[in-house]
Amino acid sequence: MSKQISKDNREYWQRKLSNKFSDKKSAIQSLHQVEINEKTQKNFPIFKKRLGLEKDIVNYIKVEKDFNDYSKNYMKRLEEKREMVRKHFNKVREKIVNWSETRKSWDKYDIPSLEMDNKLYGLADSIEKYLKNQCKEETKNAFYNSKKGQELKTLDELEEEATDLLHSDMIGSEVLNQIFLIAKKTNIHMTIPQNTLKELPNK
Repeated sequence: MSKQISKDNREYWQRKLSNKFSDKKSAIQSLHQVEINEKTQKNFPIFKKRLGLEKDIVNYIKVEKDFNDYSKNYMKRLEEKREMVRKHFNKVREKIVNWSETRKSWDKYDIPSLEMDNKLYGLADSIEKYLKNQCKEETKNAFYNSKKGQELKTLDELEEEATDLLHSDMIGSEVLNQIFLIAKKTNIHMTIPQNTLKELPNK
């Protein structure tokens, strides 16, 4: 009784046969490749028509071209406008930086900066906010230095003086007495109980 080909041998010969036939077919196809390519080129329009795709593809080519043309023009216009944003913003920022060098209260590092890759810009609001803050600070300082603002300026100075006394090395009772006198200068009513003074060191 003859034995059948084993599984491993069968798989081996199957791979070998497949490779041999594939190589032979590739060799024959190579000889006729030019002719196949020419016939493919000739048959392609008929092939598309037979599939009912010819008109759809023509319509698609039109809308694709229209989209690409618009996209290229849009990107070009976008970059042109972005460059205009950069140019005009830098002009504004440069002037603000120059002014900050002559004004002590202006912090140059707080001046808004431009990030070119942003899709949208909100720098107009940032610039307005920065300038308004500086204007308010300068207006407040000018008011403090005016006759009307002198009382507020004096209050600030006396408050600072009283606060410094609390952190001084003076005797406790003397500190409270001095604070009482400062409050009196400002017409601020402040009473210090006598028992509090007695409990504080006086030497």
